[in-house]
Amino acid sequence: MTDQKKTGNRRYKKRLRKGRAFFSLVMILFLMASCFAAGMRIYNRFFRPRAQVAETQKDTLTTEGFSNRINVLLLGTDDGDSEDFDKDVPKRTDAMLLVSFDPENSQVSVLSLPRDTRVTIPGRRGHDKINAAYAYGGVNLAKRTVANLLQVPVNHYMQVDWQGFIKVVDMLGGVDLDVEQDMDYEDPYADLKIHLKKGKQHLNGEKAGEYVRFRHDEMGDIGRVERQQKFMKALAKQAFTVGNMVKLPVIIGTASEYVKTDMTFIQLVKAANCLRIFGEGGVKSASLKGDFGDIGGVSYWVTTPSKIAATLDELKIPHRRIPSI
Repeated sequence: MTDQKKTGNRRYKKRLRKGRAFFSLVMILFLMASCFAAGMRIYNRFFRPRAQVAETQKDTLTTEGFSNRINVLLLGTDDGDSEDFDKDVPKRTDAMLLVSFDPENSQVSVLSLPRDTRVTIPGRRGHDKINAAYAYGGVNLAKRTVANLLQVPVNHYMQVDWQGFIKVVDMLGGVDLDVEQDMDYEDPYADLKIHLKKGKQHLNGEKAGEYVRFRHDEMGDIGRVERQQKFMKALAKQAFTVGNMVKLPVIIGTASEYVKTDMTFIQLVKAANCLRIFGEGGVKSASLKGDFGDIGGVSYWVTTPSKIAATLDELKIPHRRIPSI
C-alpha cells in the first residue's frame, strides 16, 4: 500500500470516528427524550452554530463548583399539531430529561423527569406540573424550574419536535422491539392515535412514536419513561451499523429542521467524548424517585427533598441541599 493510500485511510478512519462520536451524542440524547437531532444541527453548522439570544435573566444557580460538568435540559415538544390548533398557544413539554456530562471522567448521567412531577414554578403561585413551566415561560422558565427543583445548574438546553423523531427513525430503518402489552389510545384533540399489539415486531418511525409516547396504563408516565429507555437501547444497536453510519450526512440535513439548542460546537465535542463508551456502561439512567398522588383532584408524581437527593446521588450528579418543595 502506498503512503498516499495509507494517509487516505487514516483520514477516512478519523472522519468515521468523528462522525461516530457525534452520532453517539445525538443518539443518546434524542432517543432518551426524542432529542436525536440536537447535536446534528450544530454539527451541520460546524464552527458557526446558531446561538440563541442571551438570556435576560440569570439562572438561579451558577456553575460555580461544576466547571468540569455540563448539565443539559432536554425538551421534547410536539409542534406538529400546530396545523390543527392556534400556533400561538404555548405547549407543554412531552418529555423532560436532565443529561449531566462529566467530560473529565467520560461519564453521562440521564435523569428522567416525569411530566406530572409536582413543583413550584418561579413567578407563579402554588404548585403545578413540571411540564407546565415551558408553556408558561418557554425554555428559560423550564430551566429555572428544573434548577430550583434539583438544586443543580442547568447550563444548556436541547429541544426537538416529535416529527423529527419519526423521520429520523425511518431513515435508520426502524427497530425490532418486543412490545410488552397491547396499546390502544386515541386523543382527537391532540391528533394522537396509538394502536400497537403485544409481541415482537418491527417499528417504523410512526409506530415508534406511538410506543415511546404511550402512558395510558397503571404505570402512567413512569412506564413511558421506562419504555423510552428500552427503545433507546434497541435503536442504538440498530443505528451503529455500517449501513446507517453512511447515512449520517442525510440524517443531519433532515434532523436540523426540528431542533433548537444553545450548545456550541466545542461543548458538543466534550459531550460526545463522554458518549464514546455508550455500549460499555458509561451511561447511567434513572427516573426521579417519587410516588403517585392525588392532590386537590389533580394527579401528580410527588417527590420529596430526600428522594431527589437519593436520585441525584445514585446518578453521581453533584447538587446543593434540596429545600422543601
